[in-house]
Amino acid sequence: MELRKFSNLNLARKFAAYFTTLLVEFILALSMFEILSVNKTCTIDLILLQMFRANVITFFYVPLFLLLISSQGYTNNYLIILKYSYVEDWWKGKIKIFLEETLIYFLLIYTVPLIVVIILSSKYLKVLSYKEFVFIVESLIIAFLLLVIYGTVYLAVSTIIKKTIAAYVIGVLVPFIDFIFMYVFKTRNFSGITAGMLINFFMSYSLSTERQIFLFVIYLGYFLLLFGVLNIIMINTLKKIDVCRGDKKSEN
Repeated sequence: MELRKFSNLNLARKFAAYFTTLLVEFILALSMFEILSVNKTCTIDLILLQMFRANVITFFYVPLFLLLISSQGYTNNYLIILKYSYVEDWWKGKIKIFLEETLIYFLLIYTVPLIVVIILSSKYLKVLSYKEFVFIVESLIIAFLLLVIYGTVYLAVSTIIKKTIAAYVIGVLVPFIDFIFMYVFKTRNFSGITAGMLINFFMSYSLSTERQIFLFVIYLGYFLLLFGVLNIIMINTLKKIDVCRGDKKSEN
């Protein structure tokens, strides 16, 4: 009975994350088309900036994504943990499941809707050039890595402190730091640590193709390094704590 309730709760979380994210994107797309109907012109970077606005990332995309990730709480079950000889193997398995689910979510909820919006906006756009195509792919890769970083932070914190709500709040606060600098302190040319870097990358659209690709490589290296550091810290931490501390009530 408890297992069924847990499964139903997970499905409800996933449905809420998928449905609400699509609803937010639909509203953003309608708003953009209203602007296009007046201006009659558009560029790829403006579409991306509209669909991935900093305030939307901070207050909608990240909270909804973390709601989806919170459905993976079953991997913290002590019976599952005990199946692994080494705690680092358990964490790697947990991260693998997380990456797979994040990729599916990203492709269905962000990539497909964005392609649809671009196609519907074709009459306001010039023919997509090689530079624009590359820019779209690079932007999507960075946006995906953003979700990976947020999810990893959430999983790490929730595993260590075993407080889902506290971990959720901390995960939401990560992009909020960038938001504060960009909108409250109004800092210019501020890349930030996560979401701010994505917005800053969108603004690099005017650069030459070579310089823009070089910037992407730097951003890609940064996010991959950050992901690696987070996992190294987490594995070393897990070796020093009792992951199974508490009892079955720690599941949620």
